[in-house]
Amino acid sequence: MRIFSKWFPPLRRVFPPEAPTPTQARTQEKNKGRQESRSIRTQSVGAEEMCFPFACQAARLLRQTTGRQDEEVTLITSASPEKLPAPRWLQLNRQYWGIEAMHQCLDVSHNDDRCRIQGSRGLWLMGMFRRLSHSLFMEWRIHQPVPHPHFLTTTDFHSAMSEEHRSGALRLVLAQRPTLNPPS
Repeated sequence: MRIFSKWFPPLRRVFPPEAPTPTQARTQEKNKGRQESRSIRTQSVGAEEMCFPFACQAARLLRQTTGRQDEEVTLITSASPEKLPAPRWLQLNRQYWGIEAMHQCLDVSHNDDRCRIQGSRGLWLMGMFRRLSHSLFMEWRIHQPVPHPHFLTTTDFHSAMSEEHRSGALRLVLAQRPTLNPPS
């Protein structure tokens, strides 16, 4: 961490910036009932200084969430400051976690990382069907008459579709107007 101290003074003196600049940005939002603040400060660097090939820019990102300890990370990119200003970098960093959340759902519910299929067409088809299955699960979960539907898992969905000799799954596939609502 000492190598970065000559480029970045302590973040508590720097943030919050009054308005975003090409080298500083901050966002505040409410996420799952918690107040979150993300602050980033960037600096142009050289690959030799960083001992990292193609490095053009480094940043310190400070994440602050109520009820949690502050988290500070260092980021490095090959994008120049003109191509990737601080506000955009902060936005991209936030969007990254949305992609990871979807991958985590697929990995946990469908064992996506354990898939032994190696052909590109097979991987593409399985990925498509897994995403379809996940979308159906998300829609099914909304219509369930339980106190906390967000606690339901894909295993619950698969079990519900398998009940009564898979009548729920067949009704979904063969009906003229398919629905995931429980039969009335």
